[in-house]
Amino acid sequence: MLKNQDILVLAALIGNKSERLSFARIADKAKLSVSESFAAVNRLMESSLINSERRIIRNRALEFLTHSLRYICPASYGNGTATGMPAAYAAPVAAEDFAVSGEIPVWPGDDGNISGRPLAPIYPSAPKAAAADRRVYDNLAIFDMLRGGRLRERAFAVAKLREVL
Repeated sequence: MLKNQDILVLAALIGNKSERLSFARIADKAKLSVSESFAAVNRLMESSLINSERRIIRNRALEFLTHSLRYICPASYGNGTATGMPAAYAAPVAAEDFAVSGEIPVWPGDDGNISGRPLAPIYPSAPKAAAADRRVYDNLAIFDMLRGGRLRERAFAVAKLREVL
């Protein structure tokens, strides 16, 4: 059974085509412990989403993320306003393609200074991972659009996911 931190590790692995990342490097990219990254990689391999070289199996990952993410990790919005990093369609990967009116979704925390509607990140360390690596940030924002976006956001996210995979 996959866990939310496994999806964070998947976000850290997407786009890596040049090298086999060590567990320590994966842990650093995802802002997890080495033991958490080791367990996540093993669950991803058991689920046939990555291979033994820790590389994404493109078609399987695309199918999983497109059709399952919204059910196993649904988007959860909080009440009120929070300060943090822009998330989902408000993140830099999508901001130019979507007109924003009203409050934008943000991952609450110290990693950003934008005010908006709080969206719970896929895993507590996700905003720190996103702040440290733009590619991870982009992937997590795409995942957010798949988790809880409207039809246009989901279509955009699938197209972007095909590009990065």
